[in-house]
Amino acid sequence: MGVITIENDHLQCGGTLLLPLESVLAVTSSSLLSFTLDNLIPSLVVTPHEDTPTGKEVQKYLLPGLPSHLDASRSQITVVNSSTAGAQRGRQVYDKLLQPLLQTLDITHEYILTSSASTISEFAASLSVRESGLPHTVILLSGDTSIHELVNSLTPISSTQSIILMLIPTGSGNALMTSLSRGSITSALFALLHGKPSPLNPFYVAFPGDSKEVIPPTTDDPNGKTVALETPDSLSGARKIFALVVASWGIHAALVGDSDSPEYRKLGNDRFKKAAEENLARNVAWHGPVRYSSVLSGVEEIVEGPHSYLLMTSISSLEEGFKIAPTAEPLSGKLEMVQMPFLKGEEIMRVLMLAYQNGKHIHEEEVLYKEVEEVRVTVLEEEEKMRRWCVDGRIIIVPNGATVSIHKGVENIRGWNVEIVV
Repeated sequence: MGVITIENDHLQCGGTLLLPLESVLAVTSSSLLSFTLDNLIPSLVVTPHEDTPTGKEVQKYLLPGLPSHLDASRSQITVVNSSTAGAQRGRQVYDKLLQPLLQTLDITHEYILTSSASTISEFAASLSVRESGLPHTVILLSGDTSIHELVNSLTPISSTQSIILMLIPTGSGNALMTSLSRGSITSALFALLHGKPSPLNPFYVAFPGDSKEVIPPTTDDPNGKTVALETPDSLSGARKIFALVVASWGIHAALVGDSDSPEYRKLGNDRFKKAAEENLARNVAWHGPVRYSSVLSGVEEIVEGPHSYLLMTSISSLEEGFKIAPTAEPLSGKLEMVQMPFLKGEEIMRVLMLAYQNGKHIHEEEVLYKEVEEVRVTVLEEEEKMRRWCVDGRIIIVPNGATVSIHKGVENIRGWNVEIVV
């Protein structure tokens, strides 16, 4: 028998095998779990060993037993693969990496491949009637949209239940996991094995009862449609949506909304760039007072407008390198607000490009950047397109004169304790 050590950023086993540390997932009592890249898709490699781990550096990779969220005797484990997320790599990631990993560790689980736009919401709604008495562990192969759908489809319950989420990022943006420094598939899998659950603490947006939601085009409905906004707690009047990434009004909501139209979708991923260019060229202002309660001052303040940009978020980066809220602390429950008054398109672009320089835009005179308890916005716009809000990619249209309120993070979601492994 030999030893397992770490030297020069490599894991050395028995004096013969060398593995780059970035490829190592875990060291168990009988095998080394690592991965190789095959056309950018990681594949599991299982290497048996009879060696003894030695040194403090190796401790990070040791897996002496399964964490409770992966122990089928202590948790109901489900893998949900969003078939339409990002470049649709989820099935390959499951087949080549996740499923072999779970099988090697003898982790039994249910596998769900989404087959319609309602698969995730139907699954989430079913969780409250599963009667094993065990907490739920849900491993999502998806982007930010799917975890948003799952959280917002949890039905109200009278006695508290627990759900632990793990997001393996296969979407196009992956803002949540990027902000948690788990933006790659393999770093997220490392967290699944070695990380611990933390409260999700999503913030929430309260819309008036007569708001509408824009349903994006699909294969079955190429034109999309607009429907009444419904949430599981709609009977209480306000329509409450929990947000994990962003709530916005103004230029950000406009370009997200426009990019989902049939004519833009023909452009593929270039649709976002095209939508941004056209909205910036319009030099449009959004009207309505923004009232906010600053954490620092403790008093309500008001910005009358007009506005170009208003965005609330609990995470730092909307995409890799784009630090829209550089002081944000994901999962802390804190809420950040970024606001800009009416500016011409080229000036908005200049300011936003500074976000790629480690969030330097927040020091610009034109930017109001605050940690807030609550934000209340009264929308004063005749044109429907100017009344669009974006919440984690969903587009909501509010009536003229309506007030939308955004609130800092909460631990309990309709009776559910929701955590995420990081």
